[in-house]
Amino acid sequence: MGVLERFAVLSSPDLDEFRHSVSRFLTPHRLTPLTSGKAGVRTDLSKASVGPVSLVYCRNRGVELGVHLTDHVDYYDINLALHGRNRVVFGRDEVVVDGSRAAVISPRMRVDMRLSDDYRQLHVRVERQALTDHLEAMLGRSAPAVIRFEPEMDLTGPAAGAWLRTVRLLLQDLDQPEGLAERSLGAAPWANLLMTGLLLAQPNNYSPQLERTDAGPRLLAPVRRAMELIERDPSGDLSVERLARAVRTTPRSLQRHFRSALGVSPHEYVQQVRLARVHEELCVAEPRSVTVTEVALRWGFNHVPRFAGLYRKRYGMNPSQTLRDVF
Repeated sequence: MGVLERFAVLSSPDLDEFRHSVSRFLTPHRLTPLTSGKAGVRTDLSKASVGPVSLVYCRNRGVELGVHLTDHVDYYDINLALHGRNRVVFGRDEVVVDGSRAAVISPRMRVDMRLSDDYRQLHVRVERQALTDHLEAMLGRSAPAVIRFEPEMDLTGPAAGAWLRTVRLLLQDLDQPEGLAERSLGAAPWANLLMTGLLLAQPNNYSPQLERTDAGPRLLAPVRRAMELIERDPSGDLSVERLARAVRTTPRSLQRHFRSALGVSPHEYVQQVRLARVHEELCVAEPRSVTVTEVALRWGFNHVPRFAGLYRKRYGMNPSQTLRDVF
């Protein structure tokens, strides 16, 4: 039995049909044959979902393919090679996906790929809001910044290897008509297990906080109250001194408690929240009705060049690109 054979969507020699079908479940893209298919081209596509996690299996035979994503990815996409290789390039990063490495694509990325002949790939698609909600449940608090994973996943590591085995077990279960995913357990346990495993196994900007949540104490009241003040009005006066007065502690104590609980200073946390609010506004703004400077100033960034540098570091692009690329 093939991979996700019960959930087959397409088997065709038509690359345009393949591209159109894949775009329905993943991201719109251009597909370019890089070699001549002397023996004929065949493509296969299957797709199954367990709640907010989808498994999309793709295979191309008879030709190497170049893939250019024409839109930003708006979900999390873990690319696993079941056979062959895939060279994934995004920005300055490059990952060769094979049996020992996967590529992790985070939202707002544009990607180019080169798929080897007879490449069999499994995309594990995780919806952005679902993963954010799951992270917040694990942390016990809000997560204002977009989750950003390191792009290369080492599948030989113990944690990533365990996550991969979970994916393979789900594949086997889905190909059984009476599997657990279709019986009383339903999709939620599978999705929760995969999201938890991904957040813990793959380094990301919340890894330090997740490690502290697992091993350390719960948030102290001054930290929790300071976070509430920051998230309620991130554009206001949020100096360490003012926050400390508001939560009835000293600036030094508040600094220490933030470092211990969150791995960042109060100032850095304020920056994270403000950047997240700017990013959210730029993603939905009409470019002709607002400027990046106006949005940055509105959310408390008074030094625009410094803001732009922080934004590039966080989101991998200039804020003006976010504003333009929405439409």
